[in-house]
Amino acid sequence: MSRKRTKKNASPRKEESSEVSWVTNLRPLTSTVLLGVVLAAAICGLEQLKHYVYAQPEYRPAVKVELADLGEDDWVDREGWRARILDHIVVPQDKAWVEGELLTNVAEQMAQSGWVSNVRRAWKERDGTIRLACDFRRPIAMVQTVDGSYIPVDKYGIRLPEKYDRVSSDLGWMRIIGVEASIPKIGESFVDSESDAMAAVRVATLIFERQEISPWISSVDVTNFKGRRNKRENHIKLWTHDGKRIDWGSAIGEEVEEASAEEKLQSISLLLKTGTLQARADVSIYPASVLVDWDESK
Repeated sequence: MSRKRTKKNASPRKEESSEVSWVTNLRPLTSTVLLGVVLAAAICGLEQLKHYVYAQPEYRPAVKVELADLGEDDWVDREGWRARILDHIVVPQDKAWVEGELLTNVAEQMAQSGWVSNVRRAWKERDGTIRLACDFRRPIAMVQTVDGSYIPVDKYGIRLPEKYDRVSSDLGWMRIIGVEASIPKIGESFVDSESDAMAAVRVATLIFERQEISPWISSVDVTNFKGRRNKRENHIKLWTHDGKRIDWGSAIGEEVEEASAEEKLQSISLLLKTGTLQARADVSIYPASVLVDWDESK
């Protein structure tokens, strides 16, 4: 009888041990789940706190865009282009300035504006200002289009933004007239490198870089480019602000028995310096001298 009671009493102890083991194994898993829940709640809370903080006025200052130190591009201010360049940037005011998308958006707008060849750097400052360091395209002349309006171009013949109904000769800008080539889109150059427009841009660039000459020249005239109007006339002419004419000759690189471009520039410089430019002068033929027409009726 005693041995039977011993066997009956042994079975409950074994089941109790199995149940305790199962509960013990479950505890680490429960702790992990609870820890995950706590971490998730903390992350959500931090995100809500961040959005709340960034929504405060001090984190949403009025965003404005400025150009960084211009360095060698100080002509941007000297020639009054800063405001015109910045006018092409539209800043979305519905986003906090700390958002990366805003900075990217502004930099892309500047890169696509036509005013720059490269956006080197863009950064944000505490007061909400976005600053842009860029390589700018400098206008060197105004090209007259077929409809009589004018567009600015740089030394590579790239069209810059804006269009003007008229550009009078007394504004100081060199005009390019007589162009028949198709006008490119903003930020693009004239397609044909041998076009009348590019021939005029090359001459205008040389003149623009010569400070003793550029203030005197009003227009680069390619109306008779490659003799299309008159085979006996020079292909490119220059006009001064007081209406005097200088025959340049052929396009750069197409000269035949003509003075070089540098020799032509030296001749023009001498004419202007000595005051010997009268009604008309031809600098295309003689490298060492200039053919001057003293008859103002011609």
